Amino acid sequence: MMSCRFNLDALRAPVLAASVLLLLSPSPASADVVIMHNGDRMTGDLIRQDGGRLKLETAYAGTLDIDWEQVREVRLDEPREVLLDDERVLEVKAVSREDDRLTLVQAPPSEPITVEPARVKVIEPEPWELGEGYRLNGRLGFALKNERGNNDKNEIDLDFELDYRRHRHRWQSWGQLEYDTRRGSKTTDKWSLDNNFRRLFDSPWYASAWLFFKHDRFDDLRLRFLTGPALGYSFDEGPTRNLRAEVGAFYVNDDFYDDDDNRYWGPGWYIDYDQLVWHERLQPYHKQYGVIAADGSGSKLWRSWTGIRVPLSAGFVGSIEYEIDYESERPVKIRSTDTTLRLKLGYQW
Repeated sequence: MMSCRFNLDALRAPVLAASVLLLLSPSPASADVVIMHNGDRMTGDLIRQDGGRLKLETAYAGTLDIDWEQVREVRLDEPREVLLDDERVLEVKAVSREDDRLTLVQAPPSEPITVEPARVKVIEPEPWELGEGYRLNGRLGFALKNERGNNDKNEIDLDFELDYRRHRHRWQSWGQLEYDTRRGSKTTDKWSLDNNFRRLFDSPWYASAWLFFKHDRFDDLRLRFLTGPALGYSFDEGPTRNLRAEVGAFYVNDDFYDDDDNRYWGPGWYIDYDQLVWHERLQPYHKQYGVIAADGSGSKLWRSWTGIRVPLSAGFVGSIEYEIDYESERPVKIRSTDTTLRLKLGYQW
């Protein structure tokens, strides 16, 4: 018969050392968990849920852009702020979806609440959305040309867009400048500045006010002044797609150099659309506004910009754009429609 004897004293030191190492070793990193309706489970750091999209930063696949409607449950490592449509802010540990309802599990001692999905505006709202501070985005585009020789031609094309947000208030301003010379003589001298203020409501509806200016020396236009209120509806607003439309009543005042001035009131509209497509590598966009005189004179104007932006790197963006500028009551010998095709390089932040 064989027998085995264990030296407990000899084993005690290795076991003690292993226990100490286990206690001192870092615990597995905690993370947020996103569970899809099909059972897929993803872990990472939830950045934000907004506009029907959830962004999750992962260590294995970078930032994931997830369709919010396909998410069944979100389990948060730490309580996160959730902004509701009535401006309430909740500290939430988990969000689950069932039968077109969302259950928000709040941090103790608060009880869970169940709401319609549309009532959740943002998970992880930014300070400006809570009335603390502001957010300013912008874009600057430019095209310069200096040609010497037979033509001696200079061209300067600039455009910009600013977007200021603070809680329920939003101010947008955009403008263009075109100034060209040929052999020392001006061939293009025009600029425009458009401003829009919006007051957001607890719904997709909002109130709007407009203030437009335009100058075009070679169209005999000393200054156009357009202003008026409007009522708008935001069909979609988010990081990847935006669509809104407005209708209102506008006053137009055209001051010409030589021709008779033109003034009228009338109904008007505004449409603004942009969307990131093809893995967010392209951004088609369209913007337009128009006014029709209500006095029966037949005066009307319409202006639109349609194009595609291509995000490059480090905030730079390239674009191709086609502009149409139509006005029925232009001075004699001046065409009613101007069209412009632009290739632009810009920077956005």
